This record gives sequence, C-alpha cells and structure tokens, in this order.
Amino acid sequence: MNILFCIIRVMPVSATSITAQRISKYCRKASIILLSIICSFYFLSCSTTDTTGWVYRQPEQVNDGWETASLGSVGLDPTRLISLMNDLNSIENHLIHGIIIAKNNRLVFEVYFDGLTHPTWGETPVTFDRNRLHVLSSVAKSITATLVGIAIEKGFILSDDEKVFDFYPELADLNIGQKQDITLSHLLTMSSGLGWDERSYPLTDSRNDLTRFIDIALNSNDDLARFILEMEMTESPGEVFNYSGGNYNLLGDIIHRASGMLLDEFANYYLFEPLGIQESWWWLIRPDFVYASGDLALRLRDLAKIGQLFLQNGFWNGEQIIPEEWITLSSTPVFLFPFYDSSVAYGHRGYSFGWWPSLESYGEGAFAASGWGGQTLSILPEHDMVIVITGGSYWDAPYLTYHQIIDQYILPSIAVYILPSIQ
Repeated sequence: MNILFCIIRVMPVSATSITAQRISKYCRKASIILLSIICSFYFLSCSTTDTTGWVYRQPEQVNDGWETASLGSVGLDPTRLISLMNDLNSIENHLIHGIIIAKNNRLVFEVYFDGLTHPTWGETPVTFDRNRLHVLSSVAKSITATLVGIAIEKGFILSDDEKVFDFYPELADLNIGQKQDITLSHLLTMSSGLGWDERSYPLTDSRNDLTRFIDIALNSNDDLARFILEMEMTESPGEVFNYSGGNYNLLGDIIHRASGMLLDEFANYYLFEPLGIQESWWWLIRPDFVYASGDLALRLRDLAKIGQLFLQNGFWNGEQIIPEEWITLSSTPVFLFPFYDSSVAYGHRGYSFGWWPSLESYGEGAFAASGWGGQTLSILPEHDMVIVITGGSYWDAPYLTYHQIIDQYILPSIAVYILPSIQ
C-alpha cells in the first residue's frame, strides 16, 4: 500500500483540475503498473523458484548451438512446471525419461530421469542426461518424411507425385491394378491402400506385420520391398488412413535408390550436420537397409533443434534446409480423426505428410512427431515453442502421457505480461 501511495504521490495531480473520477482512473492504472512490475521482476529473475520440493534451474549453457534462458525471461510461469516435477518425483516409476522446452529460440527447461533403454537396446537401466542418445521410435517417421522433402528439393526425387513402382522396376510383376497408382504422397500420408496391419496384434505377436518385416529382415535374404508391395490392396490409394511402418521403410529405401546414399548418410549430410548435430544412430536392419520407420536415436537437445528448424520455416544460419512448402505440408492435416479416435488421447487431431497436427488447445498450426514409449517432438508456432518429451512406457502406461504433461502443465504455464502506458 505504501508503494502504491508513493506511485500516486509522484503523479502531477492538481486538486483543482482532477476530479475524483480521474483520481480513481490513475489509481487503477497505478495498480496495474505495480502488478505488472512485480510479475515482471518475479518471472524474469527466478532462476531458482520453489517453496517445497524440486527447485527450477536454468539449463546449462554449453557449446551446442543453443542459447539458454530462464522460464520467466520468455514469459513462462515456473510454478506449473515445479508442480509437474514434484508430481513426477512423488512417483517411483513414472516412465518419463526427459523433458525439454525451448521458447523464443532459447532453451529454458531441461530435466532427465533414470529409466530403461529402448527394447532395441536391451532395456538396460540407465541414467539419462543431455549427452545420452535416446531411441525415438516412430518419431523417425517424421524425420524420414522431412528427408523426402529435402530429397525433392535437392532434385533426387522429382516430386511427391512420383509413382512408387518407378523406383522398383525389378518388381514390375507387382505393378498391377490399383498398385500402379500408389505415389510417394500416399506413402507419406499413410494412405497407400496396402493391407499392412501393425495395430490388430501386439509387437510380440508374429502376426503383426511390422514384427514379420523385422523378422524377415534379420533372418532371411528375402526382398524387403517385395514383402511390403506384394500385400493385397484393401483400399484405393489416397482414400483411407492406415498406420503403416511398411510405407515408411519404402520411403527410406527410395531415398537410398534415388540419391545413392543410405538414409542415415543422407540425414547426416543434408539435415543433421547443418544443424550441428554431431551424433546420431539409425538401426541398419541390413547392411544396405536402414529401418526408416523407427529407432532413430538422438540427444534431446538435438531433436529440439529439428523442431526449431521447423519454427524458422526451414532456415538455419541463413541456409534453407527444409523447403518452406514442406513445412506447410507437414503441419496441414490430410486426414482428420473423429473426436473418439484413440489418437486424440495423444493430442493429435489428424495426420499430414509424416506428422500429427495437434489439437486446437496447442495453438494454431501446432503439429508433432510421436513414437512408441512416450516420445514426442511438439512444435507450437503460435507460442514460438518446441517441446521434447521422451519416455519408457513400452509395455506399461506412464503416470502421465506426454499429452497430459503438455496440456495440464506446460500450456498453462504460458503467460503474457503487458506493461500498460498511461495516456
């Protein structure tokens, strides 16, 4: 109250020229200014804020291309994220491995937990940290889709309208009926019409087509592209969304055939190295075949760079890495899901060219990559924000899904403080 009185006292007030109404107006504006100043100082200065339990600290600045800052400096309220951490720390096995938030091109939140490595890496106990690669499961599909866009921009592929069988002349015996119409865009949007089924049976069941594909890759010399393309057509190309790792393994192989570079080599040269990503891992299920539908491993900070690249319309250090039109294709839904679809529980409202457009609560134009076990790269253009969450919920449900973390803790932390001016 004394502070408010002092603010009012220094105003040029004349008893003969200012009515009680104008005094009230000044008091209201002074109160707003005072509240804004208090909020600004609080959120800008709190690099460690906590009353009980976990203490927030600004991410460490290291030589990896990221500038770090505090939550408050970019307008994020730390209290919701402190609450998140206290909630997670109260659960012994919450199955979250790491969380990163970047806003306004600054890394402002970074935490890691103990857990088990991905099943591909043996599910061994590990302490995750910023230097450790994390297997990202089907987030790899979104990266593979991005690499297709780059391959088109570089001229290795003419367009996403190219026919799939143009890349497989040796499989001409399969190029019949509706299969003749399958294009790269159909593979990218999960609408090839091929009767691939990896949802009816769990991965531990040999009837799962993805499980069958991996078994053939590891234990035989059978042609992997033939295995996928000889499947019966169950829909017309472009008509129905059907989640398919087969589609994306074809896309990875097509990049190899078109460019002469294996998918991991292509990714390193055209995407990772320009972003300063020095280490990555892809699963080569054969010496000449990269598993393009899953199991790419990156550091979380490096995955966040890819999200930031999308926020910057494909530009990085003055270079166009991803075509701008490909950013639009990635964020614009081709298929929209009904509200009762299970994907909505993960914050998805549809599917685009390899990405999952997000629910409207994420802000206009938001989209995400998503992977088994609780992996996500969420891109929120309206909030100039990138969120990376990794987890180990391969066989059991997590305490909080990545959608619940974003929806219940991160989005509510967004605050805008406007310092009013007195006219």
